[in-house]
Amino acid sequence: MKKTVLWMISLVLIAPFFVSAQSAARPNAIVKHVLLIGVDGFGARNIPWDRMPNLSKLRDNGLYTPGRNCFPTASAINWATALMGTTVDFHGYRKWNSKKPDVEAYQLTTKGKPPCIFSEIRRQDPNAYTVSIFDWDGIGFIHETNDVSTSIFFPHDAENYLDQEKNETKRMIEELAKKPTLAFLYFGRVDSTGHKMGWGTPEYIQACVDTDEHIGKVVAYLNESGMMMDTAIILIADHGGHDKGHGDATLACYDIPFLVYSPKLAGYKFRQPVYLPDTAPTIAWLLGYEVFEGWRGRPALKR
Repeated sequence: MKKTVLWMISLVLIAPFFVSAQSAARPNAIVKHVLLIGVDGFGARNIPWDRMPNLSKLRDNGLYTPGRNCFPTASAINWATALMGTTVDFHGYRKWNSKKPDVEAYQLTTKGKPPCIFSEIRRQDPNAYTVSIFDWDGIGFIHETNDVSTSIFFPHDAENYLDQEKNETKRMIEELAKKPTLAFLYFGRVDSTGHKMGWGTPEYIQACVDTDEHIGKVVAYLNESGMMMDTAIILIADHGGHDKGHGDATLACYDIPFLVYSPKLAGYKFRQPVYLPDTAPTIAWLLGYEVFEGWRGRPALKR
């Protein structure tokens, strides 16, 4: 009897520690998990939909609209725009490979960078598990490593880029088994192929096809594991391109895909217009977190 009483007392005493170790309850959450997929150089006017069955299925069964990015239409500028929920005049990243704000940002965290979706989740829910997997080191200079539970950089390997992407995909599936609140998967080969061979070339299209296959494997895992029912997938890009470059004020560079899929989003539609700074607020809103007031974007969906 005494042992039973002592065991019950111990359970009561340690119970708060079990509770505190869990991610915060989010009563307004629509989903428990968001998978953000970023494809560099994947402009809305460059997508070979007829060769991409996996993304086409997500588009046809979810929500899709061409969105707009920020000028200049280059990488670090617009990945910062997406993850930081605001425009270049607020976040201060002004070059394609900026490692920190080139102009002091309008608002900074205590770590010296503008608030991003990862830092906001960490601030509001310190025990939430998040992951970021990417093959361009510039992503690691946009979100703070300490704000991401697991941050994995696959160094660019031009000779074996396809195998590298397969390894990224495999690692993301392993991380999804941990049921992260937010997972970010970035692919850079579409952009690299555009610069090397040209946007719209057979080589560019093949890079898109390969990326679609990787995404299909991740989606298959979400379906087979049953995790899809509580997950939203968001697909975005930083810019498109033409010839062998980007960065100018052409629509081929400006227009980017904005795709959202989840079984929980029946009856929802896009607010209009949608633009890249809406990414972070949309993620926060889907997950039931407070949307940071300093962000210029807003949740892209409504009933």
